[in-house]
Amino acid sequence: MTLLPPCSYPSDSAGGNGAGCSCAPRAKHENPKMKKRILIACEIFAREIEAGLPQDADVEILWIEAALHARPERLEEALKAALSAAEAIGNDIRVLLGTGCHPDLCSLTDSYGARLLPAKNCIEAFCGKLSKELEANRTMIMTPGWIRAWPGIMKEMGWNEIDVRINLGRYDKILLLEPGIDPLTEDEILCFFDLVQVPLDIQPLDLSHFKEILNEVLR
Repeated sequence: MTLLPPCSYPSDSAGGNGAGCSCAPRAKHENPKMKKRILIACEIFAREIEAGLPQDADVEILWIEAALHARPERLEEALKAALSAAEAIGNDIRVLLGTGCHPDLCSLTDSYGARLLPAKNCIEAFCGKLSKELEANRTMIMTPGWIRAWPGIMKEMGWNEIDVRINLGRYDKILLLEPGIDPLTEDEILCFFDLVQVPLDIQPLDLSHFKEILNEVLR
């Protein structure tokens, strides 16, 4: 069994162009008495949203479990449930998942008139165009959120340690992008390295680009 890297679906399968979704949300009838902004977000962004959300932002957040990226059918179920819940409490829906996180993400969000993150995946949301350069030379990019999500990913995939090492063995290096909000402990880093057996480098992550993307989604 081979694991697709998180958010690897080409967005043109849903009408996008690879950098973002080209389908515009459909116009909806809005009830002026029910104008509430809802953000549906992957838990991978939890700490970064907390750091980047404007202090005056009036938004309610519904979370999608990050490990569900390993099971597209379960991710779709969770997203549909979140969209339905969001529609029940407000009609201004924003979605912080990449256009490549699910092959039908564009059409799913479009059917609810939701505004979608203008990035293919979380790494592109954090790094912009720099993400392709960072992924060169068989490098896998991770954040503290992804490393902490690995036990859940393993559970979803039914993997043990050997399965993880087989599937990540194609990478020469894992680059951990560390924003410094809730840093991984030394024990967490050592335990993850012991699990994957792939050399791990750490690079500081400036959240300026992510904050711009977040503000754009919420605008």
